[in-house]
Order: sequence, then structure tokens, then C-alpha cells
Amino acid sequence: MPIKIKIFLTTYVILVAIGAILFENFLGDRSLILSLIALAPLMIIGIWIFPEVVTKKTTAGEEENNNQD
Repeated sequence: MPIKIKIFLTTYVILVAIGAILFENFLGDRSLILSLIALAPLMIIGIWIFPEVVTKKTTAGEEENNNQD
């Protein structure tokens, strides 16, 4: 995944987490704030640490031709 997309997603996660924390603080259950504080960094770490899965696109015809060789 390109760095620009990772930075965008990181910023998005931070902004959504801050918004959810503020919402829960003023209008909701304050005990959920601890869950949000723990979940947001885990999501950000997951974006940066785990690599993107790359798959090889093949069609059935190509696989059959490779098996005959």
C-alpha cells in the first residue's frame, strides 16, 4: 500500500477516534472511551506493520496450459 494512503488512513482513524471519544464523553457511556483509546492505536499499528496481501491473478486457461507443459 502506498505511503500516501497509509498516512491518509492513519489520519482518518485518529480523527474518527477523537470524534467518537468526544461523543462518548459528552453524550454516551464514558467506560467505552478506554476501548477506543486501546483500539485506535491497534488499528494504526495494523496499517503500518502488516503487509498488503499480493495475489497472482491467473485464469483457468493459463493454469491448464502451464500443467500441460
